[in-house]
Amino acid sequence: MRSSPAILQVGYGAFGAVHLDAWSSLVPAAGIIVADPDPAARAAAEARLPGVATVADWRDAVGRVGAVDILTPTGTHHPIAAAAIDAGRHVFLEKPMTVDAAEARDLQRRADAARVVVQGGLYFRFHPKARAARALVGEGAVGRLRFLQGRFAGFKRARGDSGALLNDAVHFIDLFGWLTGERPESVHAVTRDHFGRGSEDLALVTLLYPSGVVGHVETGYVQPGRWPDSVVPGAITSKEIQVSGSEGAIEIDFAAETMALTRVRHELSDGLWRPVFAGSEPVAAPAAGPVAVVRAELAHFLDCIATGRAPDAGLAECGIDLALVLDAARRSAADGAVIRIAS
Repeated sequence: MRSSPAILQVGYGAFGAVHLDAWSSLVPAAGIIVADPDPAARAAAEARLPGVATVADWRDAVGRVGAVDILTPTGTHHPIAAAAIDAGRHVFLEKPMTVDAAEARDLQRRADAARVVVQGGLYFRFHPKARAARALVGEGAVGRLRFLQGRFAGFKRARGDSGALLNDAVHFIDLFGWLTGERPESVHAVTRDHFGRGSEDLALVTLLYPSGVVGHVETGYVQPGRWPDSVVPGAITSKEIQVSGSEGAIEIDFAAETMALTRVRHELSDGLWRPVFAGSEPVAAPAAGPVAVVRAELAHFLDCIATGRAPDAGLAECGIDLALVLDAARRSAADGAVIRIAS
């Protein structure tokens, strides 16, 4: 059995328990250190996984591990990741990897020099239903892609370190690029800050891809959701996408764990374009809770460290390119204009 490097998990906030549970199925407890300045958080980690070590300051432990998993607020990602990379440590960096593209480019430069693996925590790339959707798209089950729509919204607490764009829209913006194999060439975004906290609590983002495919993502905390959230206690959210093409559509409700493929195309008949249905069927893709999905992400990270292969969610695509899209979305919302995405 291949040995794994010792792991330093930096941060034990809302998603910390999920990561610790996932790590505990991959690495012995004695090979995991959790860093968090909050004594209560450290006590919670120790109670959750007996045998795990904890420290208040991640700097005290980075020299004792081979890889660092960063779950801290977005604004702290760059300095922690930069220090870990410069120390020769592999890095798993939760989404969004950086605040902006400039920070992502800097991490890429450092990672290339240190020759370490840096992987982003883009959760839905590793969800079995999203992976099944990508396979269906790849085999032409829905024909030529035309429109992708996602809703990641509902009544939940607004994080203090970021708004709906960086916290939630980032998931489906990345997922749509992964499904289409393209980076958007332009973006139009509308955001609102109803709470007056300096970050958006509603974001509507329309993306235009080079092939002509259109994507639309709705996210926010001020509109109804449909299901109790699997990560955020007390939240009611919806996490669903539709992928439409010339020969059909895929619909996924990640919260309800349902997935269906409808085969339909439009044909010209009597001067009108009419839908011709060829049936709808559920798609057999496994259910997966947060721990299972994160475990798949972390297992991929460990495999990339062991084999030297590039991670699926690497810095170029999920750091730099995704940050460029988010940067453009913020400018679009501020200027009230369609923004072409810089190269």
